[in-house]
Amino acid sequence: MTRDNEPLPSLSSLPAWLVPSVYLHWSRDWLRESVAIATRSPDHHLPGGPDGPQRGDVVVTVLGDAGIVAAVELMGSSDGENWVADDLFGPDRPIVWADLFEGAETYTGSSGWLPAEHARRVLDGVAEQFRGGPVHTLDPGDCGAGAAAPDVHALRILGHRAVTGWAMRREERCASCERFVDVHEMQAHDDGAVRLQTTTAGGRTLEQVVRDVHLLCGPCHDLMHAHTVAAQRSRMRPQCPGCGVRGRTKRVVWGMTFQDDVMNAEPDVVYGGFEVPVPTPEWYCTACHANFASSVIASRALTASTAEAVAPAPAPEPVVTGATPMEDAPRDEPVL
Repeated sequence: MTRDNEPLPSLSSLPAWLVPSVYLHWSRDWLRESVAIATRSPDHHLPGGPDGPQRGDVVVTVLGDAGIVAAVELMGSSDGENWVADDLFGPDRPIVWADLFEGAETYTGSSGWLPAEHARRVLDGVAEQFRGGPVHTLDPGDCGAGAAAPDVHALRILGHRAVTGWAMRREERCASCERFVDVHEMQAHDDGAVRLQTTTAGGRTLEQVVRDVHLLCGPCHDLMHAHTVAAQRSRMRPQCPGCGVRGRTKRVVWGMTFQDDVMNAEPDVVYGGFEVPVPTPEWYCTACHANFASSVIASRALTASTAEAVAPAPAPEPVVTGATPMEDAPRDEPVL
């Protein structure tokens, strides 16, 4: 005769001396913390000091506005202010703070020790949501009009392994162009909202919302939403190799003389004059006033990709052919 394994009793039914002390750590720096937890980085901050949690205590880290439970950790040894902790719960499944127990909203945005009765409910609520999933969903926000909701963005970072199948790295591939980008600079795009033509959860569960959210680089995310041709052209312009600014470069037109009405029709173009210098700059940066050619960008990209195979050659500097900034010079005279 076999018997099914009985479920473990909830903490609420255990004696008080068996329930560990729980410290709520509600971090407002949700982006840095979510990346640190997802990448297992030492940048993950644990509260310290004599008034903070000590060895044997449990720290519950919550991120965002609505509150996403990012980690539940058992405090271990300490080296001054640096704590070593063991994970009791990692960012494998979405868990919402407000769904843990009735009255959890009263702790929104705060940090500190939880009363014993609420500490029990928090730990029980985490275990229950981990087994059965979150009770409610979250509004992902309209990433076309602004940034996606911090809660959904943090959840997508924390649940990266569940979505993609591999652990998150400090630099990840953009889901569109597949270029590696610092995760802190990537933007959350709700592809499900585009599919469903809505700016809300649209009946999707929280797991579905997280799977619909993709991490994109800035230029690719701009492509996903309506904008003007001028804005698109500006975003697609090359990055200045001198100052590193993107979106502030203008194309240089050489060898022709134009009337004012023609020149004013293309505000993102500068006219270099009739005499064409060699080498010929193709782009002008309005941020640092450097003039450069596309070959400079290609040469630098090639040097970066082959840095491990061969000794890197000195990177070419932007070609500056005139001391007077283009945008300050008269439009009807050569400026280079």
